[in-house]
Amino acid sequence: MKNMQLPNKLRLPFKGLLVLLFLLIIITLLYIFVLLPSIRDDIYQEKMLHTREMIDVGISVLEHYHQMEQQQVFTSEEAQENAADMVRSIHYGETGLDYFWINDLEATVIVHPFRPDLEGESAYGYQDPEGQYLFQEFIRVAQEEGAGHATYSWQYYHFDERFEEKLSYIDLFEPWGWIIGTGVYLTDLEAVIAQRRNVAVGLVTLFFTISAIMVFFYYRIKAQEDELLESEEKYRLIAENTADIISILDLNLRHLYVSPSVYRIKGFTPEEAKAMNIEKTLTPESAQRAVKRFCRKLELEKQNKKGSAISYQIELEEYCKDGSVIWMENSVSFVRDSNRDPIGIIAISRDITERKRQQETIEKEQKEKSIILENVAEQVTFKDTELRLIWANNAARNRYNKEPEEYVGHKCYAVWYGTDRICDNCQVVKAIKEGRVCQGEVISPDGEYWQETASPVFDDHGNVMGVIATSLNITELKLAEQELKRLNEELEQRVRDRTSDLSQANKELSAFTYSVSHDLRAPLRRIEGFSEAVLEDYGEQLQGEVKGYIERIMVASHRMSELIDDMLKLSRVTRQEINIDQVDLGSMVEARVNYYREENPERSVKARIKTGLTARGDAALLRIALDNLIDNAWKFTSDEKEAIIDFGTTVYVDETVFYISDNGVGFDMNYADKIFDPFQRVHSGEAYPGTGIGLSIVQRIIERHSGQIWVETEAGKGTIFYFTLP
Repeated sequence: MKNMQLPNKLRLPFKGLLVLLFLLIIITLLYIFVLLPSIRDDIYQEKMLHTREMIDVGISVLEHYHQMEQQQVFTSEEAQENAADMVRSIHYGETGLDYFWINDLEATVIVHPFRPDLEGESAYGYQDPEGQYLFQEFIRVAQEEGAGHATYSWQYYHFDERFEEKLSYIDLFEPWGWIIGTGVYLTDLEAVIAQRRNVAVGLVTLFFTISAIMVFFYYRIKAQEDELLESEEKYRLIAENTADIISILDLNLRHLYVSPSVYRIKGFTPEEAKAMNIEKTLTPESAQRAVKRFCRKLELEKQNKKGSAISYQIELEEYCKDGSVIWMENSVSFVRDSNRDPIGIIAISRDITERKRQQETIEKEQKEKSIILENVAEQVTFKDTELRLIWANNAARNRYNKEPEEYVGHKCYAVWYGTDRICDNCQVVKAIKEGRVCQGEVISPDGEYWQETASPVFDDHGNVMGVIATSLNITELKLAEQELKRLNEELEQRVRDRTSDLSQANKELSAFTYSVSHDLRAPLRRIEGFSEAVLEDYGEQLQGEVKGYIERIMVASHRMSELIDDMLKLSRVTRQEINIDQVDLGSMVEARVNYYREENPERSVKARIKTGLTARGDAALLRIALDNLIDNAWKFTSDEKEAIIDFGTTVYVDETVFYISDNGVGFDMNYADKIFDPFQRVHSGEAYPGTGIGLSIVQRIIERHSGQIWVETEAGKGTIFYFTLP
């Protein structure tokens, strides 16, 4: 690109303009940062002098009424009242809002035009927002100096909530003991400074604007000159730096020019590309198609020489230098002479290989989706808002034995079923009305059941233009459901009948249990009573063998009584109603262990009980279960010098499991399945007394809580009972 030189007529004025602009900036900065602060001080001193002069005006008013008092024109009260009214009415300044105020040496406010609520009140304790006692400061200045300036914060004229910094001058009028003052708000002072600063900034802005306009026109003229000189260079740069390949060929399809971008795209230098004919540039199929298309276009040109510059698009496969093949999109136009006769062609070629791959991928995906839709078991259809069929898959065509020409454009219920009635609960109609995906069961006019899902399709304006419907025949399922419902009703009736029978059997069992308990306990009590009486009355006379028989009769009677109690307990546990609540299992175990320790103080038992373990269940039943398990642990550790009983939790198959373990005698695991059966024992009754029903009771209680209980043991190495409470 050629460098442009400024014309002499423009160069000097432009440089002079830059110098003037620089000087103006320097002057402006000096004005803002040097002169304005000095001007501010001058204005401040001017305002101080102005307030002092205004106080002289106020003092002259007071002296006037004081003279009239001395001349006895007014009484002292009248003179002071008239003087106060006169001072209150005086306003001055550009806005006419500046005023005087008066207070006495006791800080009682006498005159204040903008705070009449203070008049007659003592302001001795009044503080400004900065915490300064104003009127005390006024009295101090008046008494010590007679007159002077003071700076403080005060209400801004009649704005109740606005306070501004104020500079005031006060003076003491000694004949009446009055302090008179007036002042100016420093915000007003800053407004004057700002006004002068704005004038300076405005002048600078005006000059900058004029300068910008001159620079704009200068560069506009320069740009026009540059554009004229660089147009040829610009077109050359475009051709050499464009991302596409620009080629110029003659009418024999020989290359005359190839842009440098051919190297980046295909790997050939422009010289190599120019030397290649199209047979070496294109694949055979693309070369044949390109020549055929060019000849047809050239023939059309000969028939219509005066036609407009016709261009056409053609996609071709082209070779790269490394032997790979890429897709190029070619925009081809004729190059014409002055008579508009074609003398060559210009082609702009763009690499579209990635786009073609994406297009092929999309087409493949669409084909796969089409195959899926055509072969799914469900019927898939597309209908317009009038329920006219637009498309249907294989399942729908085969179900109704229709070809597209038979159903496209026809309403679904008419072509499928030959009726004018819409299916009951049609979800397509619902989706059209509500504009959302709808799903439900539909009954077709032929009485079959369908599970239908209707998804609305919207146009660019958000209006429903059609619905995609998926329908699955569930007739067999519905019939099976109806049959299942009938069977369930029969089963429920059977359950009710069996429940009634079971309730009656439970009543009879309760009566039988009570009868057995009553009928067995009475003879046992008599046998035990008579045996005890014989021993008491004739014990000394009985021989040792007979006495032993009677004692064995008493023991057997007592054991029989315990057995009856346990059988009744087992019966009650099976039939008792469960009341679910949060139960503290640790406290129950601890209470049972403490009970045995009090009953057997001679035993050494180490109990490791994890506190705070709770579960949901029936407190009374769970207490019985835990008591029986602790009873077993206590009983079967009686031969140990130091018995150990543990209660805690562990995790088994992702579930919390409770356990009670001991280091007692244990037993053979081959008998583990029998210990929960009533009356089954693995140890002799003489060594370890019991009825053999306790673990049956525990199992019934755990199972009634929908839990499980199992045991792990080994002879001589102790026993662990695990149980769950879901």
